[in-house]
Parts: sequence; C-alpha cells; structure tokens
Amino acid sequence: MIPQPSRALADLAGKLVNDIAPETSSTYAAANTGMIAMLLGALAQDAERAVASRMDDIDEMQRLFTTLGRDCDPDNAEARTRYVGRQPASLRLGDVDALHQNGMALLIAVHAWAEDHDPDLDRSIWRLLHRHTERNRLDLG
Repeated sequence: MIPQPSRALADLAGKLVNDIAPETSSTYAAANTGMIAMLLGALAQDAERAVASRMDDIDEMQRLFTTLGRDCDPDNAEARTRYVGRQPASLRLGDVDALHQNGMALLIAVHAWAEDHDPDLDRSIWRLLHRHTERNRLDLG
C-alpha cells in the first residue's frame, strides 16, 4: 500500500471534528481540537500540491529573472544569473523548498529595488506574488 498523506491528514482532521471535539466537556479542549483539525486540513492540502506549486513559483521567478538586466538590483545580479535554470537537488519537498526559498529571497531583493527604480517591474512582481498566493491558498471553509 502506498501511503497517501493528504488523505490521512484529512481523515484525522475529520475524526477530530466529528468524533473527538463533540465528546469534550471543556470549551477550551473543543476549541483546541478544532484548531488542530484545521491545521491538519491545511497540511493535507499543502501535502497534495506542495511540490507542484513550489515548482510553478520557481519557474515563474526564473522566467522573470531572465528578463532583468545587470543594472536591475546590481548587488544580486550574479546570484540571479546562477539561480536561473537551477533545479532542485531532488523532488523531495525539502530540496524543492530550499530552491524556492533562495528564489523568494532574490525576488524580495529585486522587489525592494524595483519599488524605488522601476514601477513597471514593481507591478509585475506584485502580479507574480498574487499568482503565488492563489496557488497556495487554503480552503479552510
């Protein structure tokens, strides 16, 4: 049997909400049970799409970085050049996260520079960040 973490986490969240929380006599314990269930639900959603959404972010950041000249945030131009075309060491989430975090740090630096020097780039980065948040939005309702 191949484990399905997202399904297991969702099942645990459902068990907490439907079976355990109603049996607690303490409002505090019931609230904590609900919060834990919500966290498990969020983890289930992220487990299902984590690598794909991070890779989409990485691809989008790399595409943006290829359009930037060396005069854009010159302190980080060389690091951006090295980042473009890199792939994670593996498709394990930790390796994908490491490359993603590196790209986000470079993006933040470019964004800080763009706020003062390039309004079009600033707007482009805001649009990228909007797509990033949409990819990672959690359905907790």
